Amino acid sequence: MRKLLFVFATLFFLGVTGFYLSQDFGGKAKISLGDQSYMDEISITQKKDGVVKWALNAKRAEFLNNSDVKLAGLKISFPEKGLVLTSEGGLYNIEDKDLEISGHINASTKDFEIMAARLYWDAAKNELISDDKVKIVGKKFAVEGEGLTATKDKAKLNSNVKAVFGGK
Repeated sequence: MRKLLFVFATLFFLGVTGFYLSQDFGGKAKISLGDQSYMDEISITQKKDGVVKWALNAKRAEFLNNSDVKLAGLKISFPEKGLVLTSEGGLYNIEDKDLEISGHINASTKDFEIMAARLYWDAAKNELISDDKVKIVGKKFAVEGEGLTATKDKAKLNSNVKAVFGGK
């Protein structure tokens, strides 16, 4: 009886093991994230050819659905440009890689500082957009206006632009 039970248990174990080994997991663990899923103190770094292009830190990332992640306590660094952006939070779309940043945004380099209430990063166009008031302050200038369109090469304030040079 013991031998029969042992043979049955061995066959059962081998069958279950064989079943799991035959499954295609695609080399990646499948994680289902959705309502009530979150991560605290996250850090994401993107490198290209061993050089850090940007690093994102957030105090909290809450998964709203399969494509949208709400970020709180946001800090994004662009080491090559010497730019650090901080804000209260943002909304990141995993599918199209767009990022809406909101709440007391401050982006600074050694030469200037940008302040805004909301910015939108369009990943497909590689463009930063805002319809709100934006203020740029440098060592000897201050510019503010409504609406911003910025690309890799240039930035444009769209309307109601006011500038002061040589003063504060």
